Amino acid sequence: MPPVTRPRDIPWEALDAQALSPAQAQLVGAEWKARMVQEHLAVGAFALITQELAETGCDERVLALVARASADEVRHADVCRRVAVAFLGDGEVPPRVRGTPAVPPHADLPERRALLHVVEMCCVNETLTGVFLTEMLARATNPAMRAVIDSLLADEIDHGRVGWAHLAACQAEGRAVGLDEGLRGILERSIGRLLDGGGGARPPAPDPALAAYGIIGKAESDEIVRAALRDVILPGFAEIGIPVDGARTLAAARGWA
Repeated sequence: MPPVTRPRDIPWEALDAQALSPAQAQLVGAEWKARMVQEHLAVGAFALITQELAETGCDERVLALVARASADEVRHADVCRRVAVAFLGDGEVPPRVRGTPAVPPHADLPERRALLHVVEMCCVNETLTGVFLTEMLARATNPAMRAVIDSLLADEIDHGRVGWAHLAACQAEGRAVGLDEGLRGILERSIGRLLDGGGGARPPAPDPALAAYGIIGKAESDEIVRAALRDVILPGFAEIGIPVDGARTLAAARGWA
């Protein structure tokens, strides 16, 4: 089992909002404020998955890592809040977030439902987040922001890997038959939300000043998502033996490939 990750030292004083224009600082702060909410929602998602896997049974190392992931996401939300406050001010960022995610119920037996939740949260969402944070880190030059991104990235990679490990075990035991039928719905919710849901506050084109703080333009961001689906996520399912023909057809039809 991988060692328990510890919070990285982050030179918070290097997050200098004065180095950006007011509009740029607002955009950076808004991005991390939104990420804070997503990280908080991931706490509830991993708590649910932990409960489902504890109920239906899985490798104890998988259960340990999934259970730890909830605590990881609590720390992530706090890190994201501190970044948001640095650019927006304390009065513009709530001291805490409330709520749990809307998790697809899936009208399946408990074991299959747990697997579908693991696949969506870990194999797709957390793997995609790991790819995106890697690209953010490659562009960021501000030392504090690099430390922030790195502190999230190591955990997100583990969160993705644990999903792939559980899926591979289920496939080897014959418990993932027919998963390709649910995969298309999972991609609609994850990839479709990102590529078809608009650009939000992201700049349409790259901005070197924003790139220093890890902000990627909308067009480049979309290409990262497409590449992650094409080169990482779908090949990962295929390598394990999950049919992906239907998913590839969907991706081509929706312009995701």
